[in-house]
Amino acid sequence: MTGNLLNTLRIIRKSLSLLVAVWALVVAGYYLFFAKVSFETTTASSTPGNSPLSTTSSGQISWLSQVGPLPVVVMLSLSLLLIAGAVTGWRGEWVVAVAISLLALAASYITGFSIGVLYFPGAVGLFLCSVVLLVENLSKRLNRPPA
Repeated sequence: MTGNLLNTLRIIRKSLSLLVAVWALVVAGYYLFFAKVSFETTTASSTPGNSPLSTTSSGQISWLSQVGPLPVVVMLSLSLLLIAGAVTGWRGEWVVAVAISLLALAASYITGFSIGVLYFPGAVGLFLCSVVLLVENLSKRLNRPPA
């Protein structure tokens, strides 16, 4: 019974780790290659004796060309943080996985309404992975034969 539980927990943990790593790569790829920023401009001009003339134009440009270097660094850092957490979760290093998952949750909350919205599901998945890893390690310790 205990062996089946440990195998199930290991499969869940490794699946969550893989999903988090894929999520981080997909979000980074989205921001780098597909994200758009919408804009609208209005130009008004007038000459004496004529009624004013206004021209409105709108469009979209890529996120990468619009933002400065700091948002790109933050975006890549969040992706690397999730990938590092996924690797530690996969390897079973629960102390580091818990620390990284809490850091990723805080970072996605702080960056909230900008890029954090897309990183939040990955951070939650990483936190669940670390919880499963913690349960797995506690289960191993509780079922260890007495010395």
